[in-house]
Amino acid sequence: MDELWRYRQLITLAEMGNYRRAADRLGITHGALSQTVAKFEDQYGTQLFERKKRRTVATPYGERLLQAARKSVELVSQARRDMVLMQNLKIGRLIVGVDTAIAEGLLAPALAALLKSFPELQFTTLARNWRTMEEDLRSDRIDMFIGLSPDRESDSFDYREFPLVPPIFVCRSDHPLIRKGVFEVSDLLIHPFGGSEVPDSLLTQFVEAFPAQFKSISSLREIFLTAHELGLLRQLLTSTNIVGLLPEAVIRSELDAGNVRILARLDDVMEAEIKGSIVTRQDRSLPPAALRLASLVEDMALRGFGAYQSQGHIERQIDLPVNWKARAR
Repeated sequence: MDELWRYRQLITLAEMGNYRRAADRLGITHGALSQTVAKFEDQYGTQLFERKKRRTVATPYGERLLQAARKSVELVSQARRDMVLMQNLKIGRLIVGVDTAIAEGLLAPALAALLKSFPELQFTTLARNWRTMEEDLRSDRIDMFIGLSPDRESDSFDYREFPLVPPIFVCRSDHPLIRKGVFEVSDLLIHPFGGSEVPDSLLTQFVEAFPAQFKSISSLREIFLTAHELGLLRQLLTSTNIVGLLPEAVIRSELDAGNVRILARLDDVMEAEIKGSIVTRQDRSLPPAALRLASLVEDMALRGFGAYQSQGHIERQIDLPVNWKARAR
């Protein structure tokens, strides 16, 4: 900062052509300005200003230094302006990789809140799973990834975990399981079963909870239909006998329209710990927009955004018998 101040003194002297007028504009004494010029001349070993008639002008050496001084002052001033704009999220583009299971229930309301405060924010979201986004984060093509916690962690990344509301089992409103009146895990061996891609850690919990039905993760994956495009899965749910395991937010509009119904929550049939993560590079500082978004996502996750409604409300909404329960066998 001292160097920039000294540069400003040289620039002002060149503009005013007079030591006293330049010193007055700068708010310093004539002697202080003369001392600054003398120090520069000692530093470079040459005369920088000379008296011409009634005006002080720069020598060729002084002109060259003034070119660098003006450029330096302008660059730092522009950087200062940019940093203010960055703090107000008015410049730059935030690029976020997001798991499809997180996008609608958690990222969407977080981005909406951010845009409400900073309407000029520019952002791009890429909805993919962690396996396809890891290299994008490593190569600096995205600022962060928000999704289900990866199965393995890398020393190259930072992971900020947050709790997620367990997903729900759903099916179309006239599915045979609705008429049956009781949902059992063994039903998943009879009807098509699927959802968005999930990490092995969740499947492991499932296999350990139901060893009689599933001998391994591989046996569970054999019947689990993975849909990377959730719009396609929503259409299949309303027109086929597929049973979906999805966050409630993903299927909320179909539930409200009565096209699909809830069979059970995952934590009705097993103890499940579902975690999400905000993954960032250890060697890269996040831009202000990314920091604000990460804080919003964590806060909303802790407040249960994307949550299913209370079970009593669900039972009334889908008009199931009072004794409707999820049962694990």
